Amino acid sequence: MRDDRRLRRIAHVCADLGESPVWDEHNGLLYFVDISAGKINVLTPYAQVETLYQSTSRVGALALTDRGNLIFTEDARVAMLDLKEGAVYTHSIAIHERAGYRFNDGACDPQGRFITGLMDEGPNRKPGALYRYDHELNAQIIHRNVALPNGLAWSQDGQTLFFVDSVARAIFRADYSTTGELGPVMLFAETPSDLGRPDGIALDQAGGLWVCQFNGGCLLHYNRHGDQSDRITMPVPRPTSCCFGGKGLETLFITTARFAMTPSELAACPDAGDLYAIRPAIAGVARHLFKEGKRTDG
Repeated sequence: MRDDRRLRRIAHVCADLGESPVWDEHNGLLYFVDISAGKINVLTPYAQVETLYQSTSRVGALALTDRGNLIFTEDARVAMLDLKEGAVYTHSIAIHERAGYRFNDGACDPQGRFITGLMDEGPNRKPGALYRYDHELNAQIIHRNVALPNGLAWSQDGQTLFFVDSVARAIFRADYSTTGELGPVMLFAETPSDLGRPDGIALDQAGGLWVCQFNGGCLLHYNRHGDQSDRITMPVPRPTSCCFGGKGLETLFITTARFAMTPSELAACPDAGDLYAIRPAIAGVARHLFKEGKRTDG
């Protein structure tokens, strides 16, 4: 497969905190969120960006379901969006009522459950945790004491979970059972301290991992052994997350942010918050779908 290093800006979005890109292979669509704006957006095949859902809460992460809908997070709870109706039809119970708590990144495991990380944005930030949601949106903690839980992805065989702790500047890995339990958590890679903090991740078919470096202005690639092997320089300082999509999952889509940038920084980087794409040498691994349970409207 040819390595196409032409990084392209594919849509003008001006997202405050663009995140959680999800590729819909069946319809050729790219979904993504703007966390602080409470938006779920879609990039159409005609390179147009449309808002599918507007929330008064922070929308942290989303994933496709086996019925063609979206599961997503609103502050500290999980919700289901019917894409045909354009309406939310069920919510989980809130994990935490304090305003500073919200779910951040999330993804589905090979068994169709939704895994997402709870974080504390308050001034006395407490460690977060990874939660597993089953098909009826019942929650269970699977890992505690993550300072700032972020990107999640599974190996191609589904037996290993990779996740990010942004504060620790680390990517971890753990064996993942069919029942959704983690084995011992081990360090996979520690990202350079001069390149911001690791954020969203995506895995390729060779077992390598791409990670967005928030405030580092780049994406780093680690091979299956956890050694840094590549780097993509971005024209904006805050890449946030990435996913593989397009034909053959050969394109890496990248969300970015303009969150907390000063007027002078925005003047120097007017494309901050936009969508980008590049075609790496190795194609990606498809993400899993959430298996919906019995529908309960309301």
